[in-house]
Formats: sequence, C-alpha cells, structure tokens
Amino acid sequence: MIDERISTTPIAIRLATPADIEQIDHLDSFSASPTRSIHREVEKYFGSVDPSTHEYTLIFLAEIAGNVCGKAELMLPPTEAPQQIGYVRRVIVHPDYRGRGISKPLMRYLIGYAHEERHLTAIDLLVWENNVPAIQLYEELGFSLQHRELYYRLHL
Repeated sequence: MIDERISTTPIAIRLATPADIEQIDHLDSFSASPTRSIHREVEKYFGSVDPSTHEYTLIFLAEIAGNVCGKAELMLPPTEAPQQIGYVRRVIVHPDYRGRGISKPLMRYLIGYAHEERHLTAIDLLVWENNVPAIQLYEELGFSLQHRELYYRLHL
C-alpha cells in the first residue's frame, strides 16, 4: 500500500554536491547490481564502461520532502569526442520509496539535462536481464535494445 502523503509530495531533482556523499553511499548500498561490492575507484577501471571514453560523472538526486530517495549517474564524454554519447549507470531508489514513481521523473530530468544542457546525441545504459521494472521504464522512456551480452564463468 502506498503512503498517500509520500505519493502526492512533489519530487525534487537536483545535481549532487560533495555534501551528499554520505547519502549517495547509502543509496549505493541498495543496488541490485552484482558489481555493487566493487569499490567505486576499482570499478572505474574494471566496470562495463571504458572510463577513457567518459570525462566525468554527474550524479542526480531525487528528493521527497527533503529526503534523498533516489539517484542516477550520467557519465559524460569528453567535449572533443566524435560522438557525444553519455552513459547512465547506478539508477537506485531507496527500498522505502520503490514503486512510487521516483525513477521516471529522475530519468526524465537526466535525459532533458543530457540533451538540453550537454547536447548529447544519445545515452547508453546497461540493465540486467532480470530487472524487468527497469527494462519497462527504460523502454517507456524511449530506450531501445541495442544488443545482448553473454557473461560466462568457469568455476575451478
């Protein structure tokens, strides 16, 4: 059951500042990604995105009544890159706020910012195949499947 007080309260979206680090780390602890336990500095080099293709990352936060309840990161390409393609990662909504429509306005804001402020020509993202709610959201926002990746492991 959705708390009507929360569902009717406006969602504010803003860029994160260094003062938000503790809240960002707290949200990251709720990630469903299998790579969530990899320290952020290590992930920069061993994540699914080549860090040399992106200049820096912006973090967008969603708040309800002053409480940070969600986040999404937008990796920006260098300004001299031939293709201005951003990359979205770490879209996370706090478990207490899931199912309440936080991700959609957060992603719409991020997409608008990427297009209008940064003049990106496309945005890529990776989503796990079993994350059906996220896939539905991304498709509803206009993302289309580009390819599937297979992940293999040899147990020794």
